[in-house]
Amino acid sequence: MMKIVLIFSLFFEFCDSAKVLLTVMDQGRSHATSITPLMHRLQKDGHTTALEMATYKKDMDFGMEERFINMSGFENHFISKDFFKIAFEDEFTFIHQAVPFIFGSISCDRILKHQKERWLEIANEDWDLFLSDSLFSPCGYAMAEITGKPHVMMHSSDVESAHGSFKGFHRNYALMVPNFLPYSMSNFTIQQWWHRVVSTVDWFGSAFITSGVAGFAQKWALRSIIPFPFFSFYDYNRRSVFSFTDMPDTLYPVGARTNDYFSFGTYCNPPKSGLTEEWEQFVNDPKSKGTILVAFGTIIDWRFAPEEKFEIFLNVLNKLTDYRVIWSMKGDRPDGLLEHVKVSSWVPQQQILNHEKTVLFLSHGGLKSVKEAVCSATPSLFMPMFAEQMRNAWLAKSKGFARILNKFHLSEEYLENHIREVVEHKSYQSNAEHFLSTFADLPMPALDEAAFKFKRLFKYNGKMPKYFYPKAIDLSYITTLNLDILIMIPILLGLVVSK
Repeated sequence: MMKIVLIFSLFFEFCDSAKVLLTVMDQGRSHATSITPLMHRLQKDGHTTALEMATYKKDMDFGMEERFINMSGFENHFISKDFFKIAFEDEFTFIHQAVPFIFGSISCDRILKHQKERWLEIANEDWDLFLSDSLFSPCGYAMAEITGKPHVMMHSSDVESAHGSFKGFHRNYALMVPNFLPYSMSNFTIQQWWHRVVSTVDWFGSAFITSGVAGFAQKWALRSIIPFPFFSFYDYNRRSVFSFTDMPDTLYPVGARTNDYFSFGTYCNPPKSGLTEEWEQFVNDPKSKGTILVAFGTIIDWRFAPEEKFEIFLNVLNKLTDYRVIWSMKGDRPDGLLEHVKVSSWVPQQQILNHEKTVLFLSHGGLKSVKEAVCSATPSLFMPMFAEQMRNAWLAKSKGFARILNKFHLSEEYLENHIREVVEHKSYQSNAEHFLSTFADLPMPALDEAAFKFKRLFKYNGKMPKYFYPKAIDLSYITTLNLDILIMIPILLGLVVSK
């Protein structure tokens, strides 16, 4: 009898397990690590999770099976001097979003010319569900498209304006902080008419760039495997069975939520280990008033920074002799840097932020960095560089634990004043601690709830019943936005008046 029970339990456990493939942008460590905690949580439920991306160099261990496509020997367009010029010197707008989509399309076209056999091998494994990076991953979209398997859109930040419109989320984007918030609007407020105008333009512009320019580039990249009428990114989003985002609900302003939307990002993971002896000795220097961590993510390379901006950072950090400064940067130690500043190409960021002596986090405002600041209750100073980082910095500023640095106003006096404002006024620390106290106060841990929603998806073979999804998915924009009614009213009034 016990054997029969055991056989049945193993049978049901097997039926409840699924094979899930996460496809992300080329060399997409940043996006993959945003989603990795959820993948690890799915593993706890017995599901097999794997990661697919094109690699131009060896990358880290993501803690799941690898389905990498080796593109070493080819140029990685995502790492270029042109990109760093945009990051350090230009205002990043919805127009710039076309550039990485085009880069991803060029790379995908190259993959299908030189590594098509490997690409087909990965696509045709017996996957139950594809998780698609919402940005810059056309070859990943095509895997789900040609196999006909269900796919989930995975957003490493919030759901982008265009994607939300495609999915019928019905957010009033005039009342939401713009995805690409201008530097001139660090004081954004929906009370200002002009600010709402800018937010609306950002929404329409993003939708046009994503469905038009980026959509055309992806059609071109996938033309050899998806012929006429070619791949449609609009339809791909519309057909997705769910949208998951890493944006914590408690950090983001209230917005429309539909059944097929869920944020899994409201969680904090404690450091897995402490600091090594070398780092401990540096941060625990008895002459130090505290530790300042300067880290701008895995993409920003200070070796390509404009010389005058690099010198501003170097000179100001040299003035902070009462503190111990850790500067995460690639390359050799800059000449002239004083001993209270430690430079390293790799920094145990989470451990340093959670250390009791850390008093300031100076960063770019990527969502993972903002979340690490939140989870460690670290006062922060964000200098946004590209993408949605200005918006993220605004969210942190609105909670009272951060200030925003404008890269266009950078000077030694400006930078030093902002640093001293944060480290010398305790309100930033108290606001950080207060926000953390409520951050993850949820009825159910976010990752557990996300795993539950995936379980429901698997129960229905990867797609929920039709009544689960917004009606707008099957309607035109004219009907959804009530434009037909708005058009008919003046026509009817005109007919009445004419008679």
